Amino acid sequence: MTQGNWLGLLARHCSRNNPPGWDDLLVGYDFSILDLEEIQAWVRAQNLPGVACAALVALDGEGLLAFETALWAAVTEATGQTPRPGGRRWARAQDRWRVALLKEAVAAPVSAEALAVLVEAVYDTLGCPEDMLDLWQRHAGWERREGAADRAKVLEFIRRRELELVAAQ
Repeated sequence: MTQGNWLGLLARHCSRNNPPGWDDLLVGYDFSILDLEEIQAWVRAQNLPGVACAALVALDGEGLLAFETALWAAVTEATGQTPRPGGRRWARAQDRWRVALLKEAVAAPVSAEALAVLVEAVYDTLGCPEDMLDLWQRHAGWERREGAADRAKVLEFIRRRELELVAAQ
């Protein structure tokens, strides 16, 4: 589903005015989308000042065991506060990831059944808000049919979420 790295995927689907940032890194890491090396490379590429940012990019070997603590400290240093699960900034970053992954899925030349698998993978990775539940349907095992996703519903979900994200900027 991806071409290149995960942050590259997110960047492709974000507006130029709102590229991936710290909240996206933290949420991407928390949901196991981003790995340590990709985050360190992003921070390194930003050439950010600050003790916590320098400490984050310097971690290696045994020091990587403290990566999560260092990441939270760097986010706080860079933004002044850290988004928390359930908070507005956290939810916005979670939605940015959801939209990017769904855009990638819907752009793939796949059947409705394969799209259902991709949509469900997004659900499994990032959770599922109530308005996402009708994007695909599962069938009972006895029906001998695969689940299917409605491409039009997925596109409408993406459109609504993008409008909400723009309004929240």
